[in-house]
Amino acid sequence: MLSDIRILPGYETRINDIGNEFYNPVLTDSIEYDRLVGYFSSKSLAFFSKGIESLINKKGHYRLLISNIISEADFEAIKSGYKYRGVIDKLGNQLHGVMEPEPDFLSEWKDLGNLAYLISIGVVDVKIGFTKEGLFHAKIGIMTDEAGNQVYFSGSLNETENAFKHNYESIDVKKSWTDIDTSRYIALQQESFNRLWNGQNDDEMIFVKEIDELLNEQIAKYDNGKIIMDENILTPNSLVLYVSEGSLKIQNNLDSKTNEALNTSPSSRQIRRIESKYLVDGKHWEFKKNIPYNEFQNIIKFFSKASESNEKPFNFVVSDSVYDFIKESEYKIDKLSLLGLDIKDKNQKFNLQLEKFKSIVDEETVRPLREAQLWVSYYMAIMKRVGNFSVPGAGKTAMVYGTYAYLSSEKINVVDQIVVIGPKSSFLAWKDEFESVFGEKRNLNVLDVQASDFREQDIYKNTSQYDLILVNYEALQKYETPLSHIISKRTLLVFDEVHKVKGVEAKTPRAVQVLANKADYKLALTGTPLPNGYVDIFNMLHFLYPDEYKDYFGFSTSELTNADVVTSAEINKKLNPFFWRVTKNELDVPEAEPDNIIKLRATAQEQEVIDILWRKYGHQPFKLYIRLIQMASNPSLLEKSINESQFQNADAEDGPDFEFNKKMMDQPDFTAEELTSIHNLKKSSKFESAVNKAIELIELGEKPIVWAIFVDTIDKFAKQIESQGYKVAKIYGQVPSSEREQIIKGFQNGEYDLLVSNPHTLAESVSLHHISHAALYLEYSFNLTHMLQSRDRIHRLGLDKNTKTNYYYFELVGDEGSRQPIDEKIYNRLDEKKQLMFDVIEGQVLRPEFSENQQLEIEELMNEFIGETK
Repeated sequence: MLSDIRILPGYETRINDIGNEFYNPVLTDSIEYDRLVGYFSSKSLAFFSKGIESLINKKGHYRLLISNIISEADFEAIKSGYKYRGVIDKLGNQLHGVMEPEPDFLSEWKDLGNLAYLISIGVVDVKIGFTKEGLFHAKIGIMTDEAGNQVYFSGSLNETENAFKHNYESIDVKKSWTDIDTSRYIALQQESFNRLWNGQNDDEMIFVKEIDELLNEQIAKYDNGKIIMDENILTPNSLVLYVSEGSLKIQNNLDSKTNEALNTSPSSRQIRRIESKYLVDGKHWEFKKNIPYNEFQNIIKFFSKASESNEKPFNFVVSDSVYDFIKESEYKIDKLSLLGLDIKDKNQKFNLQLEKFKSIVDEETVRPLREAQLWVSYYMAIMKRVGNFSVPGAGKTAMVYGTYAYLSSEKINVVDQIVVIGPKSSFLAWKDEFESVFGEKRNLNVLDVQASDFREQDIYKNTSQYDLILVNYEALQKYETPLSHIISKRTLLVFDEVHKVKGVEAKTPRAVQVLANKADYKLALTGTPLPNGYVDIFNMLHFLYPDEYKDYFGFSTSELTNADVVTSAEINKKLNPFFWRVTKNELDVPEAEPDNIIKLRATAQEQEVIDILWRKYGHQPFKLYIRLIQMASNPSLLEKSINESQFQNADAEDGPDFEFNKKMMDQPDFTAEELTSIHNLKKSSKFESAVNKAIELIELGEKPIVWAIFVDTIDKFAKQIESQGYKVAKIYGQVPSSEREQIIKGFQNGEYDLLVSNPHTLAESVSLHHISHAALYLEYSFNLTHMLQSRDRIHRLGLDKNTKTNYYYFELVGDEGSRQPIDEKIYNRLDEKKQLMFDVIEGQVLRPEFSENQQLEIEELMNEFIGETK
């Protein structure tokens, strides 16, 4: 204990070796050392090295409060120490070439390294004191042992090499155990130091700042032997608004009376507005994180008004760092825009960086990216927040994993895990692709909230163990709280099929936005951008650029919804740097064969029922539309009511196969004669032809896929094929997600002879091109998006150039001069739109001309069809 050692009442450098006679023995018995000193040099540590060693061994703490007059080398050492705090063990006991200290570690030639080391392991903490006028000149020290005994000293001694070695200096010493008055005096000095250290002094003379704040170049810089702080922050008797580390801060320099008035009776309406909108729990003055920079002007306005109208007016000062931050934020998005364009142009200046990127990705993965994919993967890693609108089948998942491989590699190490928010149908692809990309180089540890073995508590604990976390959009609100704790600046956050996030004020977009604000790296993926028009970019851009949207993009939902030619051009100009689209042509995917149109002439019985439907529903276009589709493929459905469940189980994610409205609902009301004709129609020419073609293809070694709309049709087709001894996989909305994955994997592995499904359930994110090269369309609607997506299940990157991909469309046609079914009309309209859509998809300009309003399209086409038939 300190009370057991001999300590003199004073020391002088001309008589004493203060380092060995005072510092070392006193520090050896201490666990805390608080020092307030005007001048400091890391070389002074050499004069009391044994005392420092003891603090290390006892896990003690040395708090050093110094002036802003410091050598640049020492300032860099302090910065380095804080930068590496907490990671020293990961560096293998080595920090920038300085080995873990030995007993006599503090030799002159490595003073800098040791100061950084002491800070990095938490033994030393440094804060800087600034004065508006005069000098920071106080010099006191307090050393405390485990029993609470304290030694206090003051005098002329600075902690510099010259002070210990050359100057004439002296200190006076007081010991807490000598008498009660001395003990109280030292206690008061300790309280005074603590207030200074915590920035709670109210004398307006000294302003104490933490190193983390000073490292922000917006409020301080090193110049000519000292740290220069923004003078605005030092304004006496004022509230000073400034920016540090991208966040708003308040320097409270108010006198005690004004402070008390503000904290106890903030009656100003402006103060209440600031509290409720911008502060954490109304606490003075802790600002919420991630306040958009375009809100700063409102905050300034509120504070300015409050400073004048409050019960006790106060001075309000805005630091230059606030205005600099606003300008820099505006500049950043412009600069990022230029960077995006340069990378998309494949500017040669990026070649070396791209090679480094490729080298790291190749080390981390077992399957190299194609050149087109490599550029996009690099682009996403550098830009951090962008969209990938590559066409379905281009390998967007693989591109993301290339980005992840780079960012999570040991050499880069800025990302720990991927969180994917997307449709349930995408989950299998994310899991399978991980294994294909990384092979044995990384073991997949995945948390899938739709997995059969998922337990709700899994998302609340030990989540850092997962490489990949999969959450569907519909489950987002349920898991928003745990995800908000999981997602951080070290998360690669992916919004898959981002076009599914519809509505501006809906709950899902709001939940996504909360989580998006927590991540630095975030990617929006979709192969079908703008299915609902330009308004689709509103949510996506807010997820990626919440702070910049208002000032840089600035499009209202009304402007996006009603975009004219000029607005469309402006949207593309603004958006172009922030998305990349890879086309199938760029990836040399072999073209599919021309569509095989198989027309079946209606039998007499079929024509009779067609005529009945036209008589019955000729003035009801929606009902006629659905009934004609049913009649051509599955006439038994005509005897049943039409409701949403017929198309698909009302799964929250999948929904019906096309936009359903009440005009489509129908309760059969046929005459007895009509009902007999319908009931006697046991077979469908179109259905039988599709069954025969499917069996023919199976016999040829194919694994065909059959697409239908109605659940009853899917079940019947599967049963018919199974009756011939074949194994059939069938998937629609009623099949649980975990079971769907097992069925898909079974089909991919060749366990089934045929797969039958509907496009809305299985048209996205599933790769079937390695097993199937033929698709049969038994039932199809006007939904071009689903049609194209279903085609892309078997026409994707990875096909051999000699592979032939075939599509078979079955059409029932009526007798010449008679009423006609709907199949040919639907196909012709789809084919017309498909050709136009291909021009859009293969281009780089986003156009929403082909967004689908199916209800309107059905009504227009059916009215046209009805008009032709009259």
